[in-house]
Amino acid sequence: MKKIIFVLFYTSLSYSTWAQYNPLTLGIVIPEQDTVEYPFSRYRVSAHTDPNAQAFINGKKVQVYSSGAFVDMIFPTEQITAIEFMVALDGDTVKQTRYLMKPSTSQELSSEIVELHSGEEAKKWFIQPTLDPLEPDKWYGPGDVIPILAQATPGKNLSYSISGHYQNIMMHETNPGMYEAYHKVDTYTPLFEGPIEFSLKGKWLTRSKASSFETIKVGGLPIIGLVNNSDAYLNIGLGSDRLGGAKYGSIFQGVELTIVGEQNGLYKVILSPSLHAWIPKRFVDLKQTFDLPSQSLSGNIRIAAISEKAVHSQGADVITVSLPKRLPYITYTESDPNRIIVDIFGATSNTNWKILLDEASGIDEVRWVQVDDDRLRLFIDLTHKGHWGYFVEYGWRGQMRIVVKRPPVIEEALMPLKNRIIAVDAGHGGRNKGALGSTGVMEKEVALAISKKLEELLIEAGAKVIMTRTDDSYLYMSERAKIVRANHAELLVSIHANSIGYATDPRKISGTGAFYKHMAYKPLAEIIYNKMRELGLDDYGLTGSFNFTLNAPTDFPNVLVETAFLSNPVEEIFLLDPYYQRRMAQQIVEGLEEYYTRYAHWSNDSLEVYN
Repeated sequence: MKKIIFVLFYTSLSYSTWAQYNPLTLGIVIPEQDTVEYPFSRYRVSAHTDPNAQAFINGKKVQVYSSGAFVDMIFPTEQITAIEFMVALDGDTVKQTRYLMKPSTSQELSSEIVELHSGEEAKKWFIQPTLDPLEPDKWYGPGDVIPILAQATPGKNLSYSISGHYQNIMMHETNPGMYEAYHKVDTYTPLFEGPIEFSLKGKWLTRSKASSFETIKVGGLPIIGLVNNSDAYLNIGLGSDRLGGAKYGSIFQGVELTIVGEQNGLYKVILSPSLHAWIPKRFVDLKQTFDLPSQSLSGNIRIAAISEKAVHSQGADVITVSLPKRLPYITYTESDPNRIIVDIFGATSNTNWKILLDEASGIDEVRWVQVDDDRLRLFIDLTHKGHWGYFVEYGWRGQMRIVVKRPPVIEEALMPLKNRIIAVDAGHGGRNKGALGSTGVMEKEVALAISKKLEELLIEAGAKVIMTRTDDSYLYMSERAKIVRANHAELLVSIHANSIGYATDPRKISGTGAFYKHMAYKPLAEIIYNKMRELGLDDYGLTGSFNFTLNAPTDFPNVLVETAFLSNPVEEIFLLDPYYQRRMAQQIVEGLEEYYTRYAHWSNDSLEVYN
């Protein structure tokens, strides 16, 4: 780590006085339990004690930091690995032992390859459906391929049937006694839920029958689903990680979706012949009937202004597109030039005129192109330098409204944040502890402490501050976003402290980082990130396309700030110190002042100091 450019001051009782009333202690943070099952060959451990003590892990002396923290790496090789923690001070010692246990060896599933013997053995007829690759929670739709596998008497004719729609379809014998088929589902296959039936025939007669172990759900698709929740979103695929799968973005309530499959608790949505999306089942109500798709023609486009009262401080412009129903859409942004792009699926252009009113001062131009037969793309070019938020909604029937916020107006050149409404989110809280430091401090505590200092400094700078939490309370991400919107915040900063996984050495990973999802809000993240780097913290990078829930909104600029690594014992010291907490908060305030100065609107152009 680079040398931090601050000077750290400590005040404490003399050690002799402290020791008189405080016995030597040992607190183990990782492993978090007496016995932990762990499958990998590297494992980090962390604990804390008196800063003046010596610490040993499995007999190896390790550094004790000024916070009392100590860490090391363990390389388990045995089925059970003991980890002995020991601390010593002035003849006193404290020991604790914890254990790493490798997962039990899984019993390997084996299947016997049937061999053809002579005599009586060759006359046996049997079918054994395999412990198969069928996915029990999957609904197979048009174009999906169902893998069908079975073992049976070698050299015979094995067939399968799925309901009354697919009967006695022959399977291919790949190896003696091993049969397989790959069934492609047709469009408008009738709905069926049940087992796959197998039939083994001799020369003239059926000799054996069997059913698959699992039931299968196939057909009855496509079907129309209606989005039923304002928090709904579309996923790009079935992939996932700790933050969930990658997302296209939010989708408005009441939008009609064509459902063509189901897997892993998600409905498969066809947007166009070449593009699919996925949506959690809880966000969709299925209709009982399916109407054949009909052409949805777009009507005229109108670009007008919304009164400032409607969106409070900034004012906005709205692009209204006439459509026959609520069609699905995907949006994204571009910078330089500033542009919003909206793809409307199921729409064919019949737009023969557009009306651009002078009052719509934030919109330079709206253009459209028919990308595919049923994919209409809008290009919305903006007049201002920065993106300050936009969202898509539907009005009566199919009136699509794309609302684009204008930049806020700076009231005083020397106080660019005066009367600006800024939301501060202290990450985690309540039962969601977040990362753990080696001293036992929790991320939720550090995030709240820094956020409160940020609130104080923003108020001093003239801003109106909206806090998503002010105590150790648990809030869903959707609740936090609703707080931001309900208070008409112009911008959101979410405060966190970073951590590494169990297989990484905490001493080797450090630094500050800023995270954003949409390209529109990269400038905000970049400015904050550069300000944090001025503290002398290492470079953990500027991360885009980040799948954090509070980076997902398009209707206000947002940034997640990973201030430093709580898992790193050196950076943990800074994160615990109120002085450094305030310095971090001050850097964020300066970054926000720079962002507003560059991208907000000046009430008098002569006051502008940035090009």
